[in-house]
Amino acid sequence: MDYRVIANLFLLLFLGVADNQVIAALLPSFVDSFKVTVSVAGLLVVVYSIAAAVAAFVSGVLSDHYGRRWFLRAGVALFALASWFSAHATSFASLTAARCLTGLAAGTLSTCAVAFAGDWFPYAVRGRAIGLISSAYFVAPIVGVPAAAFIAQRYGWRQAFFVFALLAFVVVLISLTLPREQPNPQPSKEKLRSTLRSFRSFLGRRDTSAALGIAFLVSGGLVGFITYIGQWLNTRFAVSTGTIGLIFAFAGAVAVVSAPVGGILSDQMGKRTASIAGSVVMGLAVAFIPFLHWGAVLLLVFGATSMGAAFRQGPLTALMTELVPGTQRGTFIALRNISSQLGIGAAVFAGGILYQAHGYAAVTTLCAVMTALVAILLATHIVEPQPTVEEIR
Repeated sequence: MDYRVIANLFLLLFLGVADNQVIAALLPSFVDSFKVTVSVAGLLVVVYSIAAAVAAFVSGVLSDHYGRRWFLRAGVALFALASWFSAHATSFASLTAARCLTGLAAGTLSTCAVAFAGDWFPYAVRGRAIGLISSAYFVAPIVGVPAAAFIAQRYGWRQAFFVFALLAFVVVLISLTLPREQPNPQPSKEKLRSTLRSFRSFLGRRDTSAALGIAFLVSGGLVGFITYIGQWLNTRFAVSTGTIGLIFAFAGAVAVVSAPVGGILSDQMGKRTASIAGSVVMGLAVAFIPFLHWGAVLLLVFGATSMGAAFRQGPLTALMTELVPGTQRGTFIALRNISSQLGIGAAVFAGGILYQAHGYAAVTTLCAVMTALVAILLATHIVEPQPTVEEIR
């Protein structure tokens, strides 16, 4: 197990995830600062998602031809610049533009980091490796979100983005230690000619087309739920931005334990089975959240949503990376991430409308249904790949 690669990919994912998740904690601040509605503030996530989808397509396809490492380094450098622009935004329009730029960077990082992990680690141990890498999705609520929420409450939300810019600069330097990828023997010209054929193949196959639908539902169901929970807690229970950050920290702590456990167990019990189990737990917990009163039970159920999401993250990602050959992995992960970002954009956009019209319960109903559909598609359309004899050894 190459822990140097794991550490690099963990940090690159951590940046994008922490930056994206902190929007949920800062949403009340944006509403107050710019005098916009909740649904309008939610457009920050929609714009981010569209930009990330575009970046995923470009970086994923090109990284199959030219390697992932260059795109990871360029992506984190762009992220630092975009965060600096966010920190200096003086209007909602300028903040939206900065978030669009951040989305381009984050889309590149998430696509190429997953593809790099799929290239580097054999399938027999990929669940464990990606479980560790993807724990970044859940360390972010422990460290990044509470810290940013505290800074925003004390010094203003612009300073929170300034901290992200500084952190990204540090990760730029660390990314210089990322090793060169293993060479791909297929000539570049042949890969370029086969890209369109790969797209048609992915959409025509039962398993890969279902995988793209799963990506849409997984990301939309999770981010749609998270985006408006801060506003709901603030409106219904008068919970402060700092306390919202601590709630995310609690959920993140649960997830940090669950993510590697899910990855390790999935290498034994099957990655599809682990993904289904996590989706069922998360879907049930999301459905119950808006009907609970403030207190320990609400926190425990919120922790259960985090546990389910984290438990399935590594297994599901490892499963997706094995559905296509390595020479097509970047292209497929690009399409998968585009589908994810479209799911986020659709769920957050619809969630904003539902929140304004019917309250948070309507949002969680949508997200619970999306999560349940993930389990159904996994059970009916995805076959567990089998590791080779060499990988088992």
